[in-house]
Amino acid sequence: MFSKNLISLVFITNLLVPAVQAQELTLNYDDFFNRIKNSKKEQYANTKLGVFLNNSQTEKHCQISEAFINFEGTLTRVEIGQDNELLLPFNKQLRDDKAKLQVAVVDTQRCDIAFQIMSATPTARHYSTAAIIKQIDEFDGFLGNMAGYFGRLNLPVTIGVQFVFAEPVSAYLASGETFKTAAKIALSQDEILAHNISSISFVQAPLRVIPLTE
Repeated sequence: MFSKNLISLVFITNLLVPAVQAQELTLNYDDFFNRIKNSKKEQYANTKLGVFLNNSQTEKHCQISEAFINFEGTLTRVEIGQDNELLLPFNKQLRDDKAKLQVAVVDTQRCDIAFQIMSATPTARHYSTAAIIKQIDEFDGFLGNMAGYFGRLNLPVTIGVQFVFAEPVSAYLASGETFKTAAKIALSQDEILAHNISSISFVQAPLRVIPLTE
């Protein structure tokens, strides 16, 4: 199923696939491999498809206690990244071998698999306009590639980026002026031009940088 902010047949920022029960999940690794392989192309050096579990009631990311790749009884631990992101290995052999992904979560509510298009390295507190524009262009190309030929006919335009934080944070312009304060701060190309923004800074790095579309 698609979340309400998505259009049919394309990935935008959150694509939900059929629900799975919380606590102990067993999933096919090849389903993930086939979805994230496009983000490994050279032209998308700073864009990836993040893998999360979303709480069906709170819509927040489920808390993962541990995760493993299981192939014929041999378990390989999967690293859990910032904000409970599943940092899955990209391994064609695991796909061909039909390995399983096993995940244990703390949440008692149902968890849904969610894929999110995002910056590969959202660790900076300072972003120049040039870097932001480059990321917008990369997001737009990535979305078009994921949508395929027919999906591009209805693909919305990527107009900016959104900086996502765990709690409200202030964004500052190069002059020191406060631009916005929120847990999710959107910055469009139109705003960059209208406010003559040369850079934007935060007191802490965002959890994610994701596309802003219309």
